[in-house]
Amino acid sequence: MTKKATIEFEDMNLQVGVRLQIMLSQAANPTVHYTTLIGFVSGEYLLLKLPQDAAAMKQGEEVIIRVFSGVSVFTFSSKIEAVVTSPRVFMHLAFPTTIQKVGLRKAVRVKANLPVKIKNAVDPKAFKMATLSDISLSGALVSTARPLGAAGDVIQIEFTLRDQASNKDVTIETTASIRSVQQSAGSTADGATFHTVYSHGINFHDISLADQATLQNFVYETLLIHRT
Repeated sequence: MTKKATIEFEDMNLQVGVRLQIMLSQAANPTVHYTTLIGFVSGEYLLLKLPQDAAAMKQGEEVIIRVFSGVSVFTFSSKIEAVVTSPRVFMHLAFPTTIQKVGLRKAVRVKANLPVKIKNAVDPKAFKMATLSDISLSGALVSTARPLGAAGDVIQIEFTLRDQASNKDVTIETTASIRSVQQSAGSTADGATFHTVYSHGINFHDISLADQATLQNFVYETLLIHRT
């Protein structure tokens, strides 16, 4: 199969209401803002909500826009042609001419420092707290002070992610299989006390479609934060 060389606007399959990232392209340290697509005319212009915290988004500014669609990140440049303030506040942008696409593979991991509950299969009210050190679309690295089991064992976990699209916390509950266990030395923040850390590589099982979307968005958002 021949790889498509040029990405068309239609390839992004953007729907009205989709969440977008936008930043000024000329800024020395660009700040990522979030906006929403409210309309477009193919080949002519885009209409986006004006971010509440984006006073610098003015007519004539060049911007970079990113959108997550499925498991791909699309990036394109545009220009703010007008900022309309009445009767509604929105931005009128030039239609993009060049679009870049980067696939987000399931194996891509991002750093995390998230509390996770390791639940007891016999007693649902009993659990141990651990840390998700990194996470991907298919699994994670769980760090604990004591081993959770051996490779091949199945554990029940629960953790919470912040969904930027809805600006809400989403709790994900699933089972996971332990793929590997490694032992290393850790220390407190001041380096005064050393202890043993057990790092468990795990693979997720049976995550719902809604939770998969939340996880995809979390990985995507984290990747973009570290790229800007």
